[in-house]
Amino acid sequence: MRASYNELRRMVDFPYTPDELAERLTNVGLEVKEIQTAGEEKGVVVGKILTVKKHPNADKLKIVEVDTGKDKISLVCGAPNVEEGRYVAVAVEGAQLPGGIRVKKVNIRGISSPGMICSERELGLGEDHSGVMIFSSELQLGERFYRALGLEDTIFDIELTSNRGDCLSILGIAREIAAIAGKKVRLPDFHFKDEQIIFEDDVLPIKIEAPELCPFYAARIIRGIKIAPSPLWLRWKILLSGAKPVNNVVDVTNYVMWELGQPLHPFDLETLAGPQIIVRRAKQGEALVTLDDKERKLSEDMLVIANAEEPIAIAGIMGGRETEVTEATEDILLEAAYFSPISVSRTSRKLDLSSEASSRFERGVDAAMVEKAMDRASVLIQKVAGGKIVEPSLGAGKPPVKKKEVYFRPSKVNRITGLRIPSFTSEKILKNLGFEVKKDKENTKNMGKWIVYVPGFRHDIEREIDLVEEIARIHGYNKIGISLPQPGGGGGKDESGESVKKLLRGVLKGSGFYEVITNPLIGERLLKAFRESLDNLLSVRNPLSIQQKFLRPHLFHQLVDVASFNYNQESENLRLMEMGKIFAKNNGECKETSCLCGVTVENGFDFYRLKGIVEVIFDELRVGEVKFCPCSYPYFYKGEAACIKKGEDVIGFFGKLYFEICQDFKLPSQTYLFELNLDLITSLSKGKTKYHPLPRFPAVKRDLSFVVREEVCADEIKEIVLKQTPYIEKVEFFDFYQGPNIPEGYKSISFSLIFRHPKKTLTDSEVDSFQDKIIKLLQDRWQAYLRAR
Repeated sequence: MRASYNELRRMVDFPYTPDELAERLTNVGLEVKEIQTAGEEKGVVVGKILTVKKHPNADKLKIVEVDTGKDKISLVCGAPNVEEGRYVAVAVEGAQLPGGIRVKKVNIRGISSPGMICSERELGLGEDHSGVMIFSSELQLGERFYRALGLEDTIFDIELTSNRGDCLSILGIAREIAAIAGKKVRLPDFHFKDEQIIFEDDVLPIKIEAPELCPFYAARIIRGIKIAPSPLWLRWKILLSGAKPVNNVVDVTNYVMWELGQPLHPFDLETLAGPQIIVRRAKQGEALVTLDDKERKLSEDMLVIANAEEPIAIAGIMGGRETEVTEATEDILLEAAYFSPISVSRTSRKLDLSSEASSRFERGVDAAMVEKAMDRASVLIQKVAGGKIVEPSLGAGKPPVKKKEVYFRPSKVNRITGLRIPSFTSEKILKNLGFEVKKDKENTKNMGKWIVYVPGFRHDIEREIDLVEEIARIHGYNKIGISLPQPGGGGGKDESGESVKKLLRGVLKGSGFYEVITNPLIGERLLKAFRESLDNLLSVRNPLSIQQKFLRPHLFHQLVDVASFNYNQESENLRLMEMGKIFAKNNGECKETSCLCGVTVENGFDFYRLKGIVEVIFDELRVGEVKFCPCSYPYFYKGEAACIKKGEDVIGFFGKLYFEICQDFKLPSQTYLFELNLDLITSLSKGKTKYHPLPRFPAVKRDLSFVVREEVCADEIKEIVLKQTPYIEKVEFFDFYQGPNIPEGYKSISFSLIFRHPKKTLTDSEVDSFQDKIIKLLQDRWQAYLRAR
């Protein structure tokens, strides 16, 4: 948003210099990215033409003598409208013009010209280049041109957050300044004189067929106008706003939108076929050629302004070419309306068409300003284009001006911020921002609470904490000091699992992982790359882009994408992790689950190293024994993927990414990932470590190597072995082999058995009997046999 220092001063009498104002606006959340000085071009002065003579060596050129106040100089000029006695803008040698043009002394057909007389385009005040710019009134000779015409200004380029649509206007920013400075806002003139009015009855009925998308539509007819270029003051304001001048009527509507934040649109009344204006949904198959000369295909969920026959504008976004205001226009219909933000936003994205108007409607305009903005524009149009304003104005529906109520406790401000802001200061700040404060003294239940009525232009205020933020930012965030937390009466139970997350971050950081944060919204491209079905995903009704169409069903899609970007920027040996929410449908509702995901792209990394990292996570969280079971996922290699179970609950999975997916993301084949259900893991975590006495008697270790069928899972062997005797303390697998000397379809697995008795030292014969029992069990159950050494 571009804001003019002079325009702001016109609305609020504040004492700040441009630099001071920029600092204060930034401090209250309206970040000033850049300060530009408009009309500071040096070397352009007011001059008076003294004589005009023909150029001796060129028929179309003239030698013009001008008085610049300090000197009288002769310049070569080809403009047809130079006349003696005229006041003009003279750019002397060394002058800097808009666009970075520097004026130099040149020789034109044998005559030296140490400067130039400027046209409108050369001065950056319009597009006219047919002649030099002439001023009818006398100005001070030699004075800086922009200063002489009162055009010097300072422009603030303000970065607004998406929730502050109220500040997409000079008025909105002026309200903020008034709150900072403790001043009142002066509204511009909305009233027109009686001699400017004519009365007509039943001129043009208006009908709203989609009130849920347009609850209020107002319009006014202005007759007998003359379309022409805008006067200099208006063109300059349009240029300062960042737009381009078009004509006097269109420029007024753009200026009022910049000034008050309410978009307006003028129609050429004569081109409106039919006896009425209809606000309706588009019909399937309808099309409209918009002002940018492009045909737009419309659909039934789009709101249009139509005559009796066809659409004439896309509501809240852009008008149609057939009804635009041109030089031949004599009567106009001026539109001002309140359109549904969701409707405008959805249509804008579907048509890939945005405008200054749509950016304001999408964020929500002030319904109470609709008719005032129309009145303001009517006053200015009559001023710059003449004509008569037709009364009464036209309209249908009612503006949605019901005020929101928010209960507010002044003590909450000090509790949240740690400041000591008196309640009367909070009340003053809220009132200065346009809120209405009512203290409920009658209801004893609400003693100490205020009812705060939110003005229609503040769509971002919903809760008490929003009001706390308003008071804190106006009072000054920089006044909030640094303080240590007060000791409490003891910590409560960690219901959110933050202690588990903190522990996991430490574990994974120690394992070489870097944490990243990705967007919870995801597009079709990533989902399809992982062979995901889109049928059961939760979709966003009005996505900001096709890359944000669905709520993510897993974390690893985007994490692999991040790994791909980094790997292809020549970052090798990557270990990335993320903690966040994933989303799924559950009986028609959205189910959120907290998850932990990790991706590794590293030379020499393998499935078992990843399994080791996962085991370390479970060990640190004291989850207890879990099962690692073979599983089949469309994005993992068969035989290098596992799901993790605790009882019957699946608490995660991990594996090697399938090579076709690696190719899609330009990743090496050694790419592995894991994803764990944090909610389940948190519930299974046993918290504090329990210590046991060290064993008093020695352990006996036996190593066994078995050949078993390929499909037999090591965890199944471990589970059944542990049940054979209470004196087996641990089963540890240490080797896996397939190849020569092993039959096809079989594998060799080696494991250690740790035996220990709590009350005595086990003898060799006792251990032999346990071992023989285990060997026979494995032979009977899986036809396993001991591998020869």
